[in-house]
Amino acid sequence: MVFALLCTLWGALLIFRVVARDPFSSPTNPFQDVFFGVKFYGHAAHVTMTIQAIIYAAFGVGILLHQRWGLILGLLYFAQVVISHIIFFATNFNVPSQAVHVKITAVEGPIVFAILLYLWLRSRPLLVAAENSKARKLLEF
Repeated sequence: MVFALLCTLWGALLIFRVVARDPFSSPTNPFQDVFFGVKFYGHAAHVTMTIQAIIYAAFGVGILLHQRWGLILGLLYFAQVVISHIIFFATNFNVPSQAVHVKITAVEGPIVFAILLYLWLRSRPLLVAAENSKARKLLEF
């Protein structure tokens, strides 16, 4: 429940960063976002961050409402984040201008993987139980 609430709040914060002027960007350092391991700048970064904010808020609300789709969406999203970190790290490892971001990715990667593992372990009994009940209903006919 706490995790779902934090994800919903994070989605709202990301939307705020897109709508309000981001305090971390400037004309020399434009707004940036990474999605599927690709770094986006400017308007494209606003679009990708909006997409991610909507996904965060959607699975946060889904989990808060005890919906199975919320768990599935959360698992899929965090799997994408883990893969995105791996892609970004692998493609920018030898790029000097991205050295700081690669180091951040190296630190964030295990944390994001731990979140994915936590989600998987916590949701597995619920997902398996739902599948077993569907299978039982199908066998009753």
